[in-house]
Amino acid sequence: MKRVIGILLILCSCAIETSDKPDLTPLTTVPTTIGLGAALPTLPTTTSLVPSTTQALSPEALGSAVEQIVEDARSNYGPCGEWRDLALSVGWPESEWPRLGYILYRESRCTPYAWNGADAGLSQINQIHRKWLSDMGWSHPDDMFDPAKNLTFAYRLWTTSGWKPWSFEDDFTPPVVPT
Repeated sequence: MKRVIGILLILCSCAIETSDKPDLTPLTTVPTTIGLGAALPTLPTTTSLVPSTTQALSPEALGSAVEQIVEDARSNYGPCGEWRDLALSVGWPESEWPRLGYILYRESRCTPYAWNGADAGLSQINQIHRKWLSDMGWSHPDDMFDPAKNLTFAYRLWTTSGWKPWSFEDDFTPPVVPT
C-alpha cells in the first residue's frame, strides 16, 4: 500500500473531477522546465477544460485507480512503465526505454524509495556520486528518492558512461519481465 500511495502522490492528483453541470473554465499552464538548465527539454504548454468542482476519492477507490494506472502503463510500456513518461520528459531517448525500464525493475522493483544503504531511488544511484550530485545542488540519498531527480541524474550518468554503471553491455537486450 505504501508503494501505491507513493506512486499516487507522484503520478496523479488526489481528486477526481465531477459535476452534474460542470462549469468548464479554461485553465492554462505556462511552460515549465525540470529546473536543471537548458540541456533538458521544456515541458509543453497545455490548455485544458476542468470542471470547477471536485469530489475526493475514498482511499480504497484511490488505491484501485492508481493500481489500474500502473497496470495499464506496464502493459503498454513493460516493466516500470509508470515511469516512462517522466523518464522521457527529463531527456531519456524513447529508444532506450526498454532497457531503462528493465534496469528500474531490476534495481528497485520500480520503487522510488528503494534504499540498500549505498544506492538510492528508482535507478539505485550509488553514493560514490555524492560530489557530482552536490555540484548539481542535490544530496545523496535524499534527493535520489525524488523520481524526477533520480531519472535526471541517471540520464546524465548514462550520457557520460553508457550502461556501465548498471553492469550492462551496449548490445544487451532486456528479457521479458513479468508485470
